[in-house]
Formats: sequence, C-alpha cells, structure tokens
Amino acid sequence: MLGTSRVTRRQWFWLVGGGVLAAWGYEAGRVLFGSNVHTVIPGRVYRSAQLSQSQLERLIAQMGLRTVVNLRGCCPETPWYQDDARATCRMGINQEDLTFSARRYPHPGEVQRLLEVLDQAEYPLLFHCARGADRTGLASTLAVLLLTDQDLKVARRQLWLRYGHLAVGRTAVIDRFFDYYQQWLAQRGWEHTPSRLREWVGAHYCPGPFRAEIRLVHPQPLRWPAGQSRVVTLQVINRAIEPWQFVPGGSGGVQLRYSLFAHGSSQLVFRELAGRFRRCVQPGESLKLHLGFPPLPRGRYLLHADLVDMQPIDSLDTDFAQYGSEPLLTTLMVI
Repeated sequence: MLGTSRVTRRQWFWLVGGGVLAAWGYEAGRVLFGSNVHTVIPGRVYRSAQLSQSQLERLIAQMGLRTVVNLRGCCPETPWYQDDARATCRMGINQEDLTFSARRYPHPGEVQRLLEVLDQAEYPLLFHCARGADRTGLASTLAVLLLTDQDLKVARRQLWLRYGHLAVGRTAVIDRFFDYYQQWLAQRGWEHTPSRLREWVGAHYCPGPFRAEIRLVHPQPLRWPAGQSRVVTLQVINRAIEPWQFVPGGSGGVQLRYSLFAHGSSQLVFRELAGRFRRCVQPGESLKLHLGFPPLPRGRYLLHADLVDMQPIDSLDTDFAQYGSEPLLTTLMVI
C-alpha cells in the first residue's frame, strides 16, 4: 500500500514536471521562433515579431488594430515589408515605418518620431520588428511610460527575457538608453512622468559617446600649392555623456576618419585616419588632431571629417554622424 502510494506520488511529480517543461518549451519556441505576440497595454498597444501577411491580417481582425508600427525601416523591395504593406492596405488601416537597430543606440530623431506616432496614431496599434524582442521592447517600454501611470521599473519589464530580450552583449544598448534616462532623473531627484520623458528625449538624450564638436584650427578657406604635402589641425571636443577611448592602431577605440572628395561629386580622392594613440577624453575635454595630406593636383575638394567608433557593436564602423553629431565639412583649394 505504501509502495503504491510512493509510486503514485512519483508519477504525479514527473507528470507535473513534464507538463511545466512542455509549457515552457512551447512558450520559448513561440517567443524565439514564432509570432511572439503579447499585450502591452490592454485594448491599446500590442507587440509581435515579424508576421506573414495572413498572420498579420488575422491579428488585425482579432485585436481590431488601427495602426501597425514597423520598427525595421522602410524596405519596399523586401518580402516582409511587402507583406506588411499588403496586409495593412487590404485591411484598411495605417502603417508607420520607423528605423531602429537592436545593436545601436536609438537615433534621437527616430525616438522623437516614435513619440509623435504615439501622440497621433489611431489605436489599438501593434509594434513589430524582426523577433519582437529588442526594438519592439524599446518601443513598448516608451509606450508604457507615455500612455500609462506606471513607473520606469515596471515599464522596463517590456525588455525582459520573457519577450526574448537579453540585456547583455550587443543588444544591451537598448537597456542603456533607459539607464541614461534613469540617471538623468536621479541627478535631479525626480520621478518619471510622461512630460519629463518628453523633455529628456527632446533636449537631453545623448547616445553614449556619440556626440562631438569638430573645429578647424587653420584659417579658412584651406588653400595650398599643388604638389606639396600638408598637415591640417583640428580641435575635437567631447560633447557626449561618456568618455572617448583613443587607442593605437586601427582596430579599436575612437579615431577620426577624414576624406577628400572631388568637389561637386562623390568621387573619393583620399581617405585616412587620425588619432592613433592612447588617450581618454572625458566629457567636456578636447584634444587636437593632425591630419596629413599627400601632394594633390590642382583642383577644388570637399574635406569631410568625423569621429568613428573603430570597435563597432555590429559589422560596420560607426560614424558619429549616424547619431546626429555634426561632421566637419569644408572646402579645400589646391592651386
């Protein structure tokens, strides 16, 4: 009798444990490889991975969606974008296209555009990116902060592993975006409110180290004789909220990339890097960089200079201009 009871309890334990594992496996598969559909704000905001046309049409009908917000950019030639466009057109609802990356800091202008969409869109709306985890988590967190009375801690649950987001590695830039906002609030002794979030996005948000002021030290316009090499000096000022790390060589840290183009065209004449030394430049500090030029034929050139992250968080080097920082553009005359 006792032996039978122990076997039954053991069987019950394995049955329950197996059911839990099966449920977890199903949900993990739905998040990582499936639709990843979730409610953000009941009746108002939903989130998902990239859906097929038929899946999106079913979800539009089921949720009564009036707007689909694509966070992957406008890509008319790609099949997934065509699926979005056909579905929203066929169902007679709005589509908004915004451009975010899971591996780069959000561009200040795109964050502002997202706030405008949240202000003007017809609801309910759906956010989606490729997996519905990172970019969608960013947008969903902002929606909770702007459209509800939830605090920052609760809103950031939209970036949990529950939705497929990991706050490590390349995608951690999404979390740092909200860390910056939290630090800005803490410096002022404030709690989050929608109006304070709008103020921060509009006037204070800086994407990590990616903001610089670049000045030409030499008198303008630049002019020198043909057939002579020259050195031009620039002053660069750290206007960001994080330090810059310059390192020797060309495979890491921040450096300055300068290019000469034939004036009035995109023809590249010369390109080189400056800043191949070890130096940490704190916010507010500056340094001078010396740009060497070979002998050039007579003509008019456009000089473009910008700081570059040479140890990028994705497959390409990151120009500071990609985040709205102003590069140096000036004319060079060789006579």
